[in-house]
Amino acid sequence: MRIFKSFIGAMALVLASACGSSSPRSSIADIELTKLDGTPTSIGAASKELPLLVSLWAVWCQPCKRELPALQDISRQRQDLAILAINIGDDPEKIESFLSDNGLSISVAIDNNGALLEALDAATVPVTVLFDTDGNVLWSHLGAVSADQLNDALDAYASL
Repeated sequence: MRIFKSFIGAMALVLASACGSSSPRSSIADIELTKLDGTPTSIGAASKELPLLVSLWAVWCQPCKRELPALQDISRQRQDLAILAINIGDDPEKIESFLSDNGLSISVAIDNNGALLEALDAATVPVTVLFDTDGNVLWSHLGAVSADQLNDALDAYASL
């Protein structure tokens, strides 16, 4: 719990400083990502209509490999949110091969330069974050997360 509170505090500082800056990236929601087909997207674009559950992951990350099937299952069960698996800098062909080899059809975007991971003040993956429809962080979890933990968090924020 202490780590979670520290993480939330750090994220609040990051969000406050990002929103107050004059840089083109005014918030986490504006960080540029690239879909596997090469089209640009962002947290803000992906969360316009529904809350967005994001998992930051990498092909080499063993806990990430265990989480992605759970995310896919949740995406099939819940119509009240969007899900986006954001890969941190792996080659698109390697990502597509990984998805195919593991029977995954989850929506994926790439954070080529690690800007989202940095903005969330996370040293490594996996990181799981729930964003509201304005791109604000509602909940986050550093490290491996189970399907039960995800569903509990989603249920807690479903009424917001």
